[in-house]
Amino acid sequence: MKTLLALILSVIVSISVLAQKRIDIFTLSGNYNFMSTSDTADTKNSESAIMANLVLPIVLKDSSVWYTSVDYQYFAVNNEPTATSLQDKFNLHGIILRTGLIYKLSSKTNIQVLFAPRYMTDFNASFSNSLQLGGVLMFEKVKSPTYTYRVGVFYNQEFFGPYVVPVFYLDWSVTSKFKINGLIPIYGKVYYQPNQNFSAGLHFIGLTTTYRINETNLENYYVDRRSIDLSLFSNIHLFDNLFIEGRLGYSLSKDYGLFKENDKITLGLPLVNIGDDRDRQNNEFGGSLFVHLKLSYSLPLK
Repeated sequence: MKTLLALILSVIVSISVLAQKRIDIFTLSGNYNFMSTSDTADTKNSESAIMANLVLPIVLKDSSVWYTSVDYQYFAVNNEPTATSLQDKFNLHGIILRTGLIYKLSSKTNIQVLFAPRYMTDFNASFSNSLQLGGVLMFEKVKSPTYTYRVGVFYNQEFFGPYVVPVFYLDWSVTSKFKINGLIPIYGKVYYQPNQNFSAGLHFIGLTTTYRINETNLENYYVDRRSIDLSLFSNIHLFDNLFIEGRLGYSLSKDYGLFKENDKITLGLPLVNIGDDRDRQNNEFGGSLFVHLKLSYSLPLK
């Protein structure tokens, strides 16, 4: 049993976003953002969010892993109406499944092929109209006990059209206490970790997601949510395998664009869209402060 547990943890550690010697099995987090629209900075607007993630790996006979994770995301945007805005209040839900094979090519290399469907909705739109299909393809190389990298691509069929994200993953212990971890351009951490019970540093995350909505007077629309968040964070070991992480930062971009369902682009890429002539139906949002709190159940490697 101990051998099996060690094998599971050593293989799936490359999935973890924590330090090299632990892996998150379950996380629960909340976020509050003091938002404002770009042309009505005095209005009282906000975004509240709840997010949860569960990881379920299964080790196969050849030491490869059938990897499965399930994410749930909830975003509530409560903004005061303006004269030029069609709608600035949303309650959005996302259920994201990632499942597939992490195939070991050798003791230091593997390839990851994951199927990643999504259910992105306000729970008023129909189920079939709220589904998205996507996938992940990555190659990983363990260069040393302190340095691992991956290269690959994420694809998702967003409601605005195809969205492609070339990615580079880095897990690097520059020194015994200074570390860099991230999946560029989606998230990243640069931090100081004097021991296994505490770490602190700089964190960023950049996400693009779309949601089908069918609110009153908004049938056949979708919301294009885009955010780039930069923050300071601190992660503390509470007891046993429980950790808590707090973040305080600023959203360089936090926007909820409203578009008609047939208003699409040619191709979406990080930070740029090709063939984007869409007609936005609501106001743009400005940057704002936010606070974030996350609770993790994290298993040790040893």
